[in-house]
Amino acid sequence: MSKNTKTERRPLISVIIPCFNVACYLPQCMESLERQTIGIGNLELIFVDDASTDDGATWRCITEFEQRYPDSVIAVHLEQNLRQGGAMNVGISYASADYIGFVASDDWIEPEMYETLYRCVRENGCDTADCRIMMNFPDGRELVYQPMPGDFVQYEKSIIEGGTHWVTAFMEKGYGGSTACGIYRKEIITDHHIYFPEGLKYEDNYWGYVLLLYIRSCYHLPNDFYHYRQHAASTVHRKNDAGHLDRLEIELMKLDTYRRLGIFDRFKREIEWDFLGYYYLNTVQQLWAMYDEPPYEVFVKITENVRVWFPDYRSNPYLQRKGNDLDRILTDLIDKNLNRQQFLAAGELITEYARTEV
Repeated sequence: MSKNTKTERRPLISVIIPCFNVACYLPQCMESLERQTIGIGNLELIFVDDASTDDGATWRCITEFEQRYPDSVIAVHLEQNLRQGGAMNVGISYASADYIGFVASDDWIEPEMYETLYRCVRENGCDTADCRIMMNFPDGRELVYQPMPGDFVQYEKSIIEGGTHWVTAFMEKGYGGSTACGIYRKEIITDHHIYFPEGLKYEDNYWGYVLLLYIRSCYHLPNDFYHYRQHAASTVHRKNDAGHLDRLEIELMKLDTYRRLGIFDRFKREIEWDFLGYYYLNTVQQLWAMYDEPPYEVFVKITENVRVWFPDYRSNPYLQRKGNDLDRILTDLIDKNLNRQQFLAAGELITEYARTEV
């Protein structure tokens, strides 16, 4: 790993782009960064090649871009693959701007994204600001969420400082949806050592929630600025990938962090609802959707763990108030002690139900 020497300047935003075997997608990502209306001279673009195995194609793409913009691009090459979370942690260590952003190397962004986000945080004194996400499919389709107004959220104290709100108060459906949709005050990240889990997928499920424990204000922009490329080879769409189960370890890491920070008892029902959603409900749906042979043993393990860690889950007020019909159907399975055949049969019925509800 080597750090390039740049001319003395103060970028407004450090943008971290983790890369692994993405030479075919990087040019579009780079062009979108190059066209930012804030000016590429106001950005610090940190490309981290996470030990790509494509005969140097990704690294050549990065270094060629660095040669075009030597004062704005930092090229970092890792000898060992750290997965996306580890690569982003390395990128954070190079960041010199007051705000940090992230872009997935196979995605791209609208020209006004960073100028608008930066103006927003400066004018409102926000710790973070985010925009809306669009999904782009190989056949040219583009999924844009229902239009929503901008929303400024501010509290006198952060959760860590004794605030009585919960992190979900910052999260509104239709806004954000990805770590890459926003910019974040760097000192909050570095002062509190908020880093991504390394060697695991779904790393932003941890990082985003822990970050929100420390912030006091966030601005949700109504703009559709971030293009999220949908393709079968991406981390979250690859079928039969054992990495999908990393989400279980991520959720356990969150529980440990909440306990370590002393907020578990204060927000137990909120944490319970969050855990039910990410650890159980989302995972169970993935077992049936992402595996040709859904792993029954995993289902048994996670239902047992829910019963042990949150035995009163049925009375959770958020399940009653926010849960939809599918959530309630799936939750009813926790105490059923399904055998393998019943599990597979239930999966077929619930998958069909979910398909008809879309």
